[in-house]
Amino acid sequence: MPRNVSGFVAAHYLHKLPAVVTLSLVMFVLGKPKGMVLYALPPRQTAIRYGGATWELARLYITDDVPNNAETWLISKSVKHIKVNYPAVDFLVSYADPSAGHVGTIYRAANWKADGMTDDERKSPRSDYYDAKTGKKYGRLGHVPEGVAIEKRPRISKYRYVLPLNRRAK
Repeated sequence: MPRNVSGFVAAHYLHKLPAVVTLSLVMFVLGKPKGMVLYALPPRQTAIRYGGATWELARLYITDDVPNNAETWLISKSVKHIKVNYPAVDFLVSYADPSAGHVGTIYRAANWKADGMTDDERKSPRSDYYDAKTGKKYGRLGHVPEGVAIEKRPRISKYRYVLPLNRRAK
């Protein structure tokens, strides 16, 4: 069982931290760490999209031995914590990745609003680049080392969910 945030991140399906973590919270059950939620700064365009300071719920992980609905409970507690301790944050946003079997059930259960798909407004879908030999993924062509044979694959659009946190954020 993971003992700290980095252990939970390693157990999460993405296996990595987001770029800029703004808040990390660990859930304890009977004194033992059983889950975590991480908030991060989203891309700059996200705050423009919603018209106020926005954080992204970027990682959520709870061990399998915790009862049902723990994810929604942890999200709810984290939202209350943010409202009290970070009043300048106007919106929270998160994404559900259908390629990992996620459709946003926990966000809907936590009263977040569905806000379309990540590629809804794009003229062309985004792609990732993979090393043809090793399968290593590169999010941008500029990150691919020189001489690596690549395969370009379209990125799967994710479900987007948003939660306004205060009256001015509607």
